[in-house]
Order: sequence, then structure tokens, then C-alpha cells
Amino acid sequence: MSRTKTIKHLINAPLIASMALLSGCFLDGSSSSSSSNTTPSTEQPAISEKVLDSAASFLGAATGKEIPLTIDSVVFVNSALGLNDVPTDPKNLYGDLWMVVRDEYGVPVLDGNGCIQPISSETITWPDGSEHDTVPMVVEEFDDTELDFACTVVEGYETYTIELEIGRLNMIRTVTQNPAVFARALAEAVDNINAATAIKTDPAGRLVLVTEVDGELVEKTIDSPRENLALYYALLKEGRIAGYGPESREGGQVVPPEWKEIRDDLELGDLSYLRDGTPGRTGGVSLHVGYADLSNMTHNRMTDYVTQFVSYVQYIDSGSTCLYEDQVANAWSRIFDLEDYYGENIAGFTTHADDARRTIVFTHDVIQDMPETPLETLPPNSFDLMHAAAAFLGGASNKSVPLTIDGLVFLNTVLGLNEGVEFTYKGEVFGDLWQLERDENGVPVLDANGCPQPISVNGGIVPMELDETGECIIVAGFEDDVIELELGRLNVARVALSNPRVLDRTLNDVMNSINASVGLKLDLSGRLAYGVDDGTGNLSHYQTVDSPLAGLALYWALMRWGKLEGTIEVMDEGTWVTKQIAIELPDQVLADEGLLFLKHGTPACQGNAAECGAKRLVSGYVDYSNFSHTTESIYSGVDVSYVERQPDNLSCAYIDKTDDLWIRVLDSDSYTGSNIEAFVKQAEDTRNVIQFIHTVIQDPVAI
Repeated sequence: MSRTKTIKHLINAPLIASMALLSGCFLDGSSSSSSSNTTPSTEQPAISEKVLDSAASFLGAATGKEIPLTIDSVVFVNSALGLNDVPTDPKNLYGDLWMVVRDEYGVPVLDGNGCIQPISSETITWPDGSEHDTVPMVVEEFDDTELDFACTVVEGYETYTIELEIGRLNMIRTVTQNPAVFARALAEAVDNINAATAIKTDPAGRLVLVTEVDGELVEKTIDSPRENLALYYALLKEGRIAGYGPESREGGQVVPPEWKEIRDDLELGDLSYLRDGTPGRTGGVSLHVGYADLSNMTHNRMTDYVTQFVSYVQYIDSGSTCLYEDQVANAWSRIFDLEDYYGENIAGFTTHADDARRTIVFTHDVIQDMPETPLETLPPNSFDLMHAAAAFLGGASNKSVPLTIDGLVFLNTVLGLNEGVEFTYKGEVFGDLWQLERDENGVPVLDANGCPQPISVNGGIVPMELDETGECIIVAGFEDDVIELELGRLNVARVALSNPRVLDRTLNDVMNSINASVGLKLDLSGRLAYGVDDGTGNLSHYQTVDSPLAGLALYWALMRWGKLEGTIEVMDEGTWVTKQIAIELPDQVLADEGLLFLKHGTPACQGNAAECGAKRLVSGYVDYSNFSHTTESIYSGVDVSYVERQPDNLSCAYIDKTDDLWIRVLDSDSYTGSNIEAFVKQAEDTRNVIQFIHTVIQDPVAI
């Protein structure tokens, strides 16, 4: 539905009242959704702090290692999962999310106009001359089929909002649109718990399942982000680990979902609340004006971690040939450096979750106090422009989620690289994404009815038919046979879709870093790295462009412009302006590394602007037919350094090693191919190399 903005104004008192009703918010900071508070009329005991404690740990385990949790991100998660009973706006779920002023429950504190108050990235002067730490808001009136109002940032102050980063929790965007995925994650976690002989927790609070294998007890941590998120949801929704699994189908008939809970005879000891919940209480968290009530939560970092011990690998440069040593230390001392913290309600809950994240980061196969080493790079002239584009996209991908042809086609459509290709059927931006039958160009192969053909999890094709409106639908009974598409970190593209300028802004930041650098290289995976100036014009170190959004923006630029030169829109002194960006480094600096194409494009592009950027097929899809890739030709003969774990009977537990990257990391992969399949393979080669070098400690190759 289109709508045209007709008036911008600060609202008056009568309009404030109308706006409060429309938005579900009252001017005192309360919410109209409080009428649907889930607290029963009969007084119940408060939800157990132990339940909240574990819920926070599970949320921390579902979070990306690099992105700290904030109160805003916890509120976002709870709203996306339906734990908060507040009006949800797709812009808030799928657009840029801002950090806003909140009270002790996480409820937004509204200004005098009934608008949220975004926290400003710095102290700013408002139009009236006063200084504030929040971004000014106004109410805009829209002319549509009916009167509609929305709070927006005062023009010229848009760049001062602080966007919320949620890292791995971007998976919620997919989960909320496909509850079956979530239900399967919960069912798998509960089934694994019930198959264990005992359960305990690790220092981060994650569940560790103890099972007997061949007469020996084996421990396995539930570390799947999706399973931990499902456990988090169950604890806050049901007050214990319980909930419905997914629907299933037998013989074409729908089988109702099975209720999943921890078996009665599993000995849980101090963790019995995970099965039994809070004594005398039914259900999960209550609501406070529509927001999950976490007021019974307290977090004392010293109390929680002083009794926890963590095992890790310590770098020790003592003159010995053994540089790495296994050590055990007190978590509060080693991880948190005796840093005190005490908090309550959502602040304490959030800090507890983030402390769990920090603990996981520490223990996640990372060598502590490892000295910085020079960046290892690919030899000059390893890439052409399209290989670089594929590698930049691979660098934006999740280390553990492979990129597929379906994923690439989806991204190209989101980024506007596919022309005239609409999101239809189950390929819409925020719906379920399926793996489809595609031709060698990545174009969906349609059936006789003109419907896409989803690949079946059982092999073959999922049957489709036309409903009475002519829309393609899955034949009843086969809905669960589709293979869902996972994007991992590339879910960030969904944010770029709702706010294209976020790519412009990211690209501008990357280009500023490039032009302030002393040179460019490609790291071992093929990601771009720029030399940081030490302040005297000399090299300090190389910084890899490893942000998912930055990698996506570089891919987007190369595919649009055929080089890192083009026009973007950025905010300048409160006004959106058009800016031309380009690499300013001397040609010779780039030529020395074989990267001149980043500045000038291909020879064909240099002679004819029409030859710059991606070509399209007649169908509108990006044409990769001229692309070819051989894994060995890129990565063979390139050294990679790493630390390898040694057998127990050797004097050194870990040793430094150097091997051929193609052999050690890519297992002498003999792949040779062309077209979109080969482009995805280059992106995957990049992702696999990144996964290797991020692991830090490698296991010996099995002989």
C-alpha cells in the first residue's frame, strides 16, 4: 500500500491523545497492552530466579561472539518471539533498530509527544538550541486511505541514532516467520536431553549432556544458537523446558505436534527447575505493561563466577620450545578481572546473558594472550574482479552456514542486482525461503503450472498446485518436505532491504578506511585487508574487512559498478547529499598486489562504461556464465600457519605448524567449474578458509 507524507509538525495536546491510542502507548510511559497482562488473577509465586538465570545463559549462548548484548537487544528478542505483548511494526523487526531510553523493565520512556527517545551517539544541539543525549523526534502525518501518524526523527538528525547490532540473533528474523523451525529446534534439544544419563552446566550456564558411548561417559554441550534460543523461549514462555514440537505428516495426513518435556525419571539434582519450573507457579514470565517482567532477576557477577573454573590454552614465551600450555583458572578472576557487577531486573538479566557470552568467547578454542602476527595473504594477482566479488561475499557469510545458489539468488534480489525479479510464492523477503530446482544460471525451473519446484528433503521435488486464486501452493501433506534456506550472518541483507542507505553508509566507511590506508592486500581467504597508517605514513598493521555488512557492501558495489567507484547518498551536516566515492590510492600501490581492477575495473570496463558491473540474463537474473573457478589454482602453493593439538604422550601439547593451504585446509579439493555454481564455490572456499583460521587450534589430520 502506498502512502504519501503530507504534513510534518510537532503535535498538539488533542493529537497527542490520539497518537497515544493509535500507538498503544500512554503518555505516562505505560502501554495499552498492559490490559493483556498474563499474570493470573490468583496470586502466584514470582518466577524462580534460577529459571531466569538459565534463560539468560541460554540467550547468551544464542548470541554471536562478537556482539555484546544490550537491554535493547533483549527487548527486541522478546518482542520478536512474542514474549512481549506489544504492538509490532515490521519496520522495527526488519529495519534498523535503535537504542532508546528505557525504564528498569525495558519499557520505552516516551517524550512529551508520545514518541520514543532514541539515544544519541553524542551530545547534540536540538533545533531550539538546547543540548541533549537523545535524538529529537516529531510526529508525521501521512495521507492514506485512513489517517495515520508515525513518530520520526527530526530531519537532519538521522545519523545520530545508534543502530542495534544483534549478530547471530538475526536468525530470529527467519524463526519468527517459520515457527516450525523453532519447534524442531526445541524438539531436538529436548530429545537430546532425554537421551542423556545426566545433565550439568558449563561455566557459561549452557547445558552439558552426559551420555554413555561404548561404556564411556561422553559430554556434549548444547551450543547450537537455534537450540539455545528455543530453550530460552521455553523457559520464559512455559516457565520450564517444555513446548510443542513441529507438526509431522504420515501418509499425507497431518499429525498434530507432540508436547515435549524433560522425562520424569531423569535425575537433574539442582537443575530440577528446568523440568519442574517454579514451585506453585504455572506458566512463564508475567508481563509489565506488555513487556516480559524480569524484576525477580538479580545478577551478582562475583557470586555467579567465583566458584566457576575455566580451562583454556595460555601462550607462554618463556624461552621454551613449548609456547602453549593448558591452564585452569577462576572465571571471575581470569575472564572478568575481578570486575564487580550487581544489577536487577532487565539490566541484571542482560548483563548475566552477556557475561555468559563473554565466557563462551573465552573458552571457545582461543589461545589467551597470543601475540599479534603479521597478516598472511594470498600472492599478488591471485584474483580477478569476479573472484574478488565472490570472496567478499564469502567473507560476509557465517563461518558455519554454507552459501548456496539459492542463497546467492536471494541476496541478489534483495540487493536489487536481479532486475525485475519479484519475491513470489515462498521466496518473499520475510517469509520462508526454500531450495528450488534451478537451471545452470540459477533461474528457477518452473513446472507445467508455472510454479517453482522446491527440492524435497526426501529427494526429488515437492509437488505444487494452483489454488482457486491461481496462486501456487504445496500439495497438502507435503508442506514439511521443503528444505529451508539458511543465511546465517547474511540475514543482515534484510536490514539493507528496508534501509538501502545502510549499504551506502557502510560502503562510505570502508572507502574512508581504504583511502586512509597505506595499501591493500587479500588475506588468505580472499577478504580485503587495508594497511593501517601508524601516524607517520608507515604501516602499523593490516586490518581485514570482516564485518558482514561491509563484505556485503563491497560485493554490492563491484556487481553494480564493476569497480569500487560510484555514487552514494550520505548525511552531511543534517542533509542527505550525493557523494562520489572512489579509491584514491596510487595505481602502483594497487598494481603491486594485482588489485588495480578494484580502482579501474576490467579492461572492458575501462574502455566502455556500459561494460562495467554485472550483466543480466533475459530473465533479469545476474549472468555468471562467463565465470570459472578452479580451487587449486587459487590456493595451492600458499602457506598457512596454525597451532595444532598434539597427542597426549608428547612433551608439548600444542605446536606451531605451516602447511600448504590447499592441502591442509581445503583437502586438495580438485573442483573446477563455471557459471553461478563456480561463483558460489569461490565464496565457499573463502568461508572455509576463514573457518579454519578462526578456529585457532586445529586437530591433527586423521591418517
